[in-house]
Amino acid sequence: MKLAMYNNQPTFVALQNGQFWGVPITGYDSIDDILNDWQNFLSNVLIDINDDKIIDNDAAEQLDPEKFEQPVQHPRQLPAIGFNYLDHMKEMDIVKPKRPNVFNKFVSSLAGPHNSIHLSGDTVDWESELVIVIGRGGRNISREDAEDAIAGYTVGQDISDRTVQSIDGPSTQFDLGKSFKNYSPIGPYISTIADVDDIVSKNVTTKVNGEIMQQATVNKMIFDIQTLISYISGVIELYPGDLIFTGTPSGTGVGRDPQVFLKSGDVFTSEIDGLGTIQTKVN
Repeated sequence: MKLAMYNNQPTFVALQNGQFWGVPITGYDSIDDILNDWQNFLSNVLIDINDDKIIDNDAAEQLDPEKFEQPVQHPRQLPAIGFNYLDHMKEMDIVKPKRPNVFNKFVSSLAGPHNSIHLSGDTVDWESELVIVIGRGGRNISREDAEDAIAGYTVGQDISDRTVQSIDGPSTQFDLGKSFKNYSPIGPYISTIADVDDIVSKNVTTKVNGEIMQQATVNKMIFDIQTLISYISGVIELYPGDLIFTGTPSGTGVGRDPQVFLKSGDVFTSEIDGLGTIQTKVN
């Protein structure tokens, strides 16, 4: 099942023949409210819902995909992973890490699936990423229990100002370099973990002005989803609605020869098989 914010209300979304159908979710004001009540929602609401029930519902309406809104509005934390695809490590000339490289994107950088940005400088780069949406959360979550902590997945962009990121030396300002206004768009909806078949087989694809720049399957990650949740929760508590950006494949602008970066007028899209597409326009 897919959960979207549409017309300022949480909505069940089903896809049939390329058309989205939706039914408002009653009893909750937002997806944030749902995530804060995730175990109850999972056991008492979601258990009785499937795509056929949405499509056959008399209250179902066709949805305009251009009107999907930012699905999670107020997460407490945005942990993010650097250097999690081996080919990206090679293009950056960085040694394979022994443990996940964790940094923080600030929540004020979040944006929705139809995003626009003003460039913070001349070296702003694209990065498409799978984003984990936390449901139950907790501390010291084992690998074996990691999936129980997940509500679902969404598509994210980790837009990066490479100059700011390394302004005082390599990787000295990761957090700030990736947290300018609207530099962390997500969406277009949350695909619940039960709705996603074989997440590791999904392609992560970046296009800039229609040209494919990045493409890799999730199974190319150095540290898998279970490892990331276990490792991060061993230090910080994960809360319902937290979003974990899991790293980007090779093909970034900084890794090219010659290097190339986003410029005014560019359109940057990110797609993950079955999870949807989001887009950022550069003003």
